[in-house]
Amino acid sequence: MSLHIALLLVLAAIFFLFLLQCILYFKLKIDAAYVVGFCLYFDMFGYFYKQVFPGNALFLLLAIPFMPAAIAWFSREKEAHVLLKDQGVWLWGLWFFYGVASLVWTVPGSAGLSKLAILAVHAVIPGLYAYIIYKKYRRFSWTVLALFGLAFALAHLLFGEYSEMYPGRLSLPNSNPIFNARMSLITITVCIWGKRIPWPIRVVAIAAAGASAFATQSRGPIAAFVIANGLAVAYILYGKYKRGELRYLRRYVAGVLFVLCIGGLVAAHYADELQAWVSTSRFTIFFNRSQLVGDANYIGRLDLQSKAMDQWSAHPFVGAGIGSVTPPLARDFPHNVVLEIASELGIIGFSLWFLAYVFSLVSARHSLALAVLLLQTLGTALLSGDMGFNFEYLLLALLACAMAPGKDKEVSQDHAQNYVHTHRS
Repeated sequence: MSLHIALLLVLAAIFFLFLLQCILYFKLKIDAAYVVGFCLYFDMFGYFYKQVFPGNALFLLLAIPFMPAAIAWFSREKEAHVLLKDQGVWLWGLWFFYGVASLVWTVPGSAGLSKLAILAVHAVIPGLYAYIIYKKYRRFSWTVLALFGLAFALAHLLFGEYSEMYPGRLSLPNSNPIFNARMSLITITVCIWGKRIPWPIRVVAIAAAGASAFATQSRGPIAAFVIANGLAVAYILYGKYKRGELRYLRRYVAGVLFVLCIGGLVAAHYADELQAWVSTSRFTIFFNRSQLVGDANYIGRLDLQSKAMDQWSAHPFVGAGIGSVTPPLARDFPHNVVLEIASELGIIGFSLWFLAYVFSLVSARHSLALAVLLLQTLGTALLSGDMGFNFEYLLLALLACAMAPGKDKEVSQDHAQNYVHTHRS
């Protein structure tokens, strides 16, 4: 077995050396969506890796995108060096290093360092890789990201299992169904709002990802998905109303009503089957408030959040320190990333985080898909998430900083000035 693994490693090294030579010799332009897709949907790659190699696969998150990011960073033109001037990157960096500093006063025995390491490996470093590659090559394809999501949904549906820990909830082996739901719902949002995605890919990816997400019976991510996309629709309709374009929507009303009527007839025909399915699933709380009030997860999370509030009240300004309200010092996470950040890092840490997030959201205003993804991933972290493993919003926030169009103009002006200065001298 060891010889088999060694040969595979040698083969992988040869492949990456060949890829490096191709990038340098042919001056290939790398799409940043490959880095984002690989990092967002890494659970799939980790699952397949473990079928061949023993041990943890997380090092791949740092190793595989490193080569193209290093080539982009050390290129002659140095376009990626704008990262050092980016206000959004600096804001996220200040917040992250404030979390590192809070290790000085955190409660002994906390797992704060592990939490920061998870966030760095899953979001901070991959986000910087994606930033550097995008600034160098100016390429990001939503189609590529949709294909990554389609592959993940198919892997989840084909190789997922129903474990004793999560009865009735499909998840990849050794994974959490809520993680899988988050990824598949991200895929649906990408396919709804992403530009230039061929319609066949949109339809197939939405169908596969929808089946994948509902098979997990994860309620928080679905609620966040509905709210974020509902806000996007409301924003579009409001913009059309302000521009006086709502009169053109009448042509679509008949089609929407027809689809709704057909959907209603189908639902009525299978009413008994749907009622039986809902009553035996975790989605009952959406239709029965008494089920929500009596739900064990809901009650447990209220207790955890109450204890986190007590910690915030005791340390309002600087916080109790990273890891102070999460395992192993607590029974579980508060399942609300804002409350977790505020209780552990105080008003100072929360303010830095809030400023960084708002800056990134404003940077994403020219890309509706990216803005909706930022809202959706934060919504998931607010409803059923934690600061370490709910990494998607931070990765997307760094991508939003990179794709902000105003910064590209500044970079072009700097290059023009440098060019003129070089030739005059």
